[in-house]
Amino acid sequence: MARSLQEGKALAWGVPMLAEAAALGRSVAFAWAIGPDELGRALMLALTVRLVEMMSDLGADRLMLQARDGNSAALQAELQGGFVLRGLLGALVLLAAAPVLPVLFDGGPTAASYALLALVPLLRGVTHLDFRRAERGFRYRPMALVEGGATLAMALAVLPAAAVLGDHRAMAWVLIAHASALVLLSHAVASRHYRLRVSIPALRRMWLFGAPLMLNALLMFVTFYADRVIVATAYDWATLALYGVVLQLALLPAQIVGRAAGSLVLPRLRTALAQGRMGAVWAPLVAAHAGLAALLALGFAVLAAPVIGLVYGAVFQPDAALALATGLAAGFRVLRTPFSQLAVATGRTGDPARANIIRALALIPAAGAAALGLPLAGIAAAAALGEAGATLRAWLLTLPRRNQTQESFA
Repeated sequence: MARSLQEGKALAWGVPMLAEAAALGRSVAFAWAIGPDELGRALMLALTVRLVEMMSDLGADRLMLQARDGNSAALQAELQGGFVLRGLLGALVLLAAAPVLPVLFDGGPTAASYALLALVPLLRGVTHLDFRRAERGFRYRPMALVEGGATLAMALAVLPAAAVLGDHRAMAWVLIAHASALVLLSHAVASRHYRLRVSIPALRRMWLFGAPLMLNALLMFVTFYADRVIVATAYDWATLALYGVVLQLALLPAQIVGRAAGSLVLPRLRTALAQGRMGAVWAPLVAAHAGLAALLALGFAVLAAPVIGLVYGAVFQPDAALALATGLAAGFRVLRTPFSQLAVATGRTGDPARANIIRALALIPAAGAAALGLPLAGIAAAAALGEAGATLRAWLLTLPRRNQTQESFA
């Protein structure tokens, strides 16, 4: 049993690391294959898909992990029905936005490129959720096969797509390859038959659970991606590519920690709450994330410039101020992870959004820095201050809840 749990932990960490490494490799390959300007346009395509996914995310997979009846076939069929509706909605949104976005971002991707992205949410909508259900029992091999396999498919598609198309359009096909592989593999590893059910009570339940998460996802977009939108409108496409590369690398560990926390920390907190063991679990959890946050901020400030210059080329090398500011922003995001997971575990799914409002407010000074033509470090510094404020807010929001929880289950 202990060996199985250790293997599960290794997979829960290893798959996000593989996914983020593949995303990093994708940007490196595109940087060398299509150049800074086209990379900036490619990042805009990836950004658009991510926005639609985050704005439509009602947290069905997290509801499956958190709910008492999360193992039931009936709930799974209802959640899969919700996934299909989400995919259809996302595709329609992208098709409607396709003719508008080229007008907003002059010289960027064409309407046809944006419209092609509609295939991504449409495909992901028919995902089989059995690999997520397995995580309730701390079984992570199905998740590793699905997400790891989809990541490898995406990585294998990068160079052929870049060679055939030679510009930012390759990104759309790489994203489609990833979505296609994920869906096929999710059905291949499933032990249950794929069933869909759409009912008003189930949709209402998903909405009540997921609407705060969707609001938080929108705020996460505002905090995670809107800086890049500001750069895209105030600077040129090559500058967007530089800022996108630096931010991607800085936040890569935070992305890994966040994804691993969804598989490891959330079930662990749910179990600790039920067994009255929060006092023994919580302090080591926060201490571990604090250590990771400090290591990330310091390491990025020191290593970012030489490593990025070596891997991407001198044109992408950041100055020391930009490296320090983005490293601090990523560190505070890692530190916030356990507080966000505790909010979901206790059903307070609105708390992450309340904390991220502080981060969203940091866009005001970021936009001011861009309007004044300040260096990119000014935008990154505003992001770091926003992340620090959001982390403090998350700590304050969970403080009474933690005390109440620990007393209730003592």
